[in-house]
Amino acid sequence: MPKKILFVEDDEGFFNIFSVPLKMKGYDIIHISDGSKAVEKAISEKPNLILLDIILPGTSGLDILKELKENIDTKEIKVVMLTNFGSDDNVNKAMDYGAEDYYMKYNVVPSELPGKIATLLGEVSDSGVKVTG
Repeated sequence: MPKKILFVEDDEGFFNIFSVPLKMKGYDIIHISDGSKAVEKAISEKPNLILLDIILPGTSGLDILKELKENIDTKEIKVVMLTNFGSDDNVNKAMDYGAEDYYMKYNVVPSELPGKIATLLGEVSDSGVKVTG
């Protein structure tokens, strides 16, 4: 069964650019653009990992992250921030709230994202070697 990724992103262009390589590697991608519905979606879908933007309609990504990590049903889900807002304050808050990592969209080559995700999920790489995070 493919690993499931909940992608919380309101910019359709960014979503398309980053989700295509993930789909090509076999990940099941669930997209939501409204931040206020992200926690509810995480509870119902039970993804293996969440890619989370910071600036979203409804609720900020940092508030979503905090809520996810405080909720018994979602606290074990790995969350990676994928955003264009990399102030030290945002990065520090995200890591303090429990994010696994913090990626700046403009620093991530979309084709490299599946490898980063595989590492975080402890999956086997294309060469058959177990990837550790």
